[in-house]
Amino acid sequence: MFIGEKNHFTSPQKALTEEFWDWYSPYGTSCKGDYDGRMIGKLRLMREWNSERFSNSPGCHLSLWLMLGNDNCHSAMEEMIVMISTVRLNAKRLLLMVCFVILLVECLETSHAAQLDAVNLSYSALVPSGAPFWIAQELKLFEKEGLKTQLLYINAAPRVMAAILAGEVQVSLSGVSPLVSTYAQGNDPMAIAGAVNQINVSVFARPEIRSAEDLRGKRIGITRFGGLTDFSAQFALKKWGLLPAKDVAIIQIGDASALMGAMAGNAIQAATLQPPSTILAAQLRYRELLDLSKSGLEYQNTVVLTTRSLLKRSPDMFRKFLRAYSAALAVFHKQKDTAIGVIARYLKGMDPLVLEKSYEAYRAWVPEIPYLNRPGMEAAIALTPAGGKEKEIRYSDIVDESMVRELEQQGFYRALYKK
Repeated sequence: MFIGEKNHFTSPQKALTEEFWDWYSPYGTSCKGDYDGRMIGKLRLMREWNSERFSNSPGCHLSLWLMLGNDNCHSAMEEMIVMISTVRLNAKRLLLMVCFVILLVECLETSHAAQLDAVNLSYSALVPSGAPFWIAQELKLFEKEGLKTQLLYINAAPRVMAAILAGEVQVSLSGVSPLVSTYAQGNDPMAIAGAVNQINVSVFARPEIRSAEDLRGKRIGITRFGGLTDFSAQFALKKWGLLPAKDVAIIQIGDASALMGAMAGNAIQAATLQPPSTILAAQLRYRELLDLSKSGLEYQNTVVLTTRSLLKRSPDMFRKFLRAYSAALAVFHKQKDTAIGVIARYLKGMDPLVLEKSYEAYRAWVPEIPYLNRPGMEAAIALTPAGGKEKEIRYSDIVDESMVRELEQQGFYRALYKK
């Protein structure tokens, strides 16, 4: 709210009115676009009007220019200007007028908020795979596309899928295994874009474990059952000729920091890790037994997930989401310092060198144009136990890249990367 100028004061009330003006005007003129500033002004105004100074004052002449509008420059709403001029008001009537204006401003602000599509997004690991979501949120790229987003950290594949199917979360970064198993159970999860297109998990062990055979009778830690680290542990053990559960116990620990702590305390003797934990593990002289990214395994690491039914109901919302997500990918690839700065806010306390190495690693795995790695996705489908149904699931059953393709055909990515 902007309050313009004062004039036409009657002499007995001039000092009081000027005191009111000089007090209130800074809140109007200096805080346009600052919600907190406007609220402070409003609350203080209400408090002062309840004081004897104003409630007992006689009437005065006052000219007010009120500009009411939308502070978001990209909104289509036109500003409207209302002039209330040279009206003789007593204190109570002026108070009613001010209250009306305040309510009108609030209605305009609420109207703008209602224009935004509310979307809950989730990510499931504190690793740089979440960076495009974080960047889009921190740089207000979602808001620029007309989305009011809330980011949620849900570190468990079953909980992610439950939230997606219940409609509590509309879009999530997810591994492929829960997507496949959930589809096999008769649900309609759908990958609409790629996030990390190559598996990036390594198996690290304590220094006394010199080979995979030394893991026999020991414990390997994972974050959660049913997720990427669980798949990676089982894949590695089978590759080494070791039987999960029988030869090596697989222990669910929690997030990456919990895995590192458990390995340091010898509660587990090995763990499946992703950057930046792999970099920290190498610094601590833990032994890398297998780097799955160099094993020749084609495997889709992470996808952008929703449901087919929601995609069908709200196509425009997903177009907005994909434009913002794609713009965040461009920032991730083209603006290293900005990307690392955002990642640092979510991976608090991380050593800058570790952050930079992690960023460089993920930059090779995160696509510029978010198509999935089809061979990797097909391999992930085939390798996910789904009660025998994994052999029946086709790529097109759980993947819809049509909106990414639409953006590419419109020249959206060419403009982003100036190709």
